[in-house]
Amino acid sequence: MSFSVILPTLNEKGHILKLIEEISNIFEINKINYEIIVVDDNSDDGTYEVVENFKKNNANIKTILRKNKKKSLPSSLNEGISLSKYENLIWMDADFQHPPKYIKNFIEKSKNFDVIISSRFLEGSDRYFNNDVLKKEINENQSYFFNKLCRILLFRDITDYTSGYICIKKKFFNNYYLQGYYGDYFVNMIVELKIKKANIIEIPFKDAVRASGTSKTLVTINFKYIYTCFRYLMTLMKSFFIKFR
Repeated sequence: MSFSVILPTLNEKGHILKLIEEISNIFEINKINYEIIVVDDNSDDGTYEVVENFKKNNANIKTILRKNKKKSLPSSLNEGISLSKYENLIWMDADFQHPPKYIKNFIEKSKNFDVIISSRFLEGSDRYFNNDVLKKEINENQSYFFNKLCRILLFRDITDYTSGYICIKKKFFNNYYLQGYYGDYFVNMIVELKIKKANIIEIPFKDAVRASGTSKTLVTINFKYIYTCFRYLMTLMKSFFIKFR
């Protein structure tokens, strides 16, 4: 059993090395082969340079710099997948909102499942903003409503269609590329996995507050927010028709 962990980064200098170390510790304690692939979207805070320097003493770290390219989460993930060498792929946010400790669940369940999705909406999950001191971001209502619609119109056994914290067999990407925007790429992928009858399981988890910097997917009620909602709606309609093709 072996794992490639893909970390798409954008201005994560304040915490990226701590994240890499925590992920590495999990695999090393369990004596499992792994690699961590940092795909940087041309950060301007020195994220890429920090990781480049760190990897000189760690053969398990790889880096990709997406310079002079349009910033895109799916494209970053596709580049990481192309460089990966192990049978199991994990990708997650690089800002600690996806706590590394849940990788232990991925390791355990990857023996029996093709896809393991960390769901924010599964029974037993908990949101970081359930603490009264913390506030829900504007796009959380959008995400919650969209996932409700997806569950009604697509597959009722999936609760989180925009998770972004996943373990999946690399073989799935032999003839498939992630397509879409920051959230809808995940919907497209789930529909494709269902068509191919992949063995999927969701696991509960508790997300966390971003460690530092600014979220790549944070939106306010403006043109970008409206555009994101439109993209989600178009993806849902397309997926609905693909489901019944």
